[in-house]
Amino acid sequence: MDRKARYSLHPTGDHLPRHGAIRTPADPAYLRDLFNHSARYYDSVNRLTSLGQVVLWRKEVARVAHVRPDDRVLDAFCGPGGLAEQVLPHLGAAGELVLADLSPVMLHEARIRLSRRVKPGIGRRDGPRLDFVAGDLLREELGLRDFDTVLFGWGLRYVPDVGAALGRMRGFLKPGGRMALLEFTKPRPRGWAAPAQFYFRRILPAIGSWLARDRELHEYMSASAAEFLSAPELVEAVAEAGFVIDSCHSHLGGLVTIVAAVRTDGKFAGRRLLQLTPDGPVRV
Repeated sequence: MDRKARYSLHPTGDHLPRHGAIRTPADPAYLRDLFNHSARYYDSVNRLTSLGQVVLWRKEVARVAHVRPDDRVLDAFCGPGGLAEQVLPHLGAAGELVLADLSPVMLHEARIRLSRRVKPGIGRRDGPRLDFVAGDLLREELGLRDFDTVLFGWGLRYVPDVGAALGRMRGFLKPGGRMALLEFTKPRPRGWAAPAQFYFRRILPAIGSWLARDRELHEYMSASAAEFLSAPELVEAVAEAGFVIDSCHSHLGGLVTIVAAVRTDGKFAGRRLLQLTPDGPVRV
């Protein structure tokens, strides 16, 4: 599951891809700067170019995460807070929602977004405690641990080692804690896959680049998604990282996949509640 990072450094200091190469965030500064620049329009462009589907996918993630009112929840690689926004109504005043991202500008957008949803009452806090953490989740010790739930939306395709990243997510959880992830995956070569893949890999980057005036970001996102795993490979990677697979649902012929899993320890490590077959997921 190890994907080697391939990028080159231009003499001026800008990262430019070699001919035919795919850039991945081996250098966190590159990725941070890329998303800092796009933070203001990132979510609106995604909603428009996905024809609103991204909101439905986030709602599905919130549903399969089974968040309880008093849970501690980490939204890893939170971006401008779109996924956290869907989970927020599931948390009560005793709960906590921590949003973490490499980009401080993305965190600023997330703070503004969630502040509209949490309105303090007189003499009390109406809604969960909110915390915002800027830093590199994969390389820095940020004091993030003992969460009931970790949300992981659109983050795996940017990492050079999928297994190591999933292991980090597992380390943020309590034993028995739950992870829900949303990611682009390589689709099956039939049904919706061909037109959906053409739209999301070719048309969407062009539209997004035009709307956001940021061709680099959208070409980078498209290329990183194209290099990622299939849904069965993603499920296998999650299981190998020490999770029980609880559910897996793919959309658009396998182009978008949502996986829910539980951190396992001891004798239950590697056990699956679900097995992927060519016809879809089957309980085992």
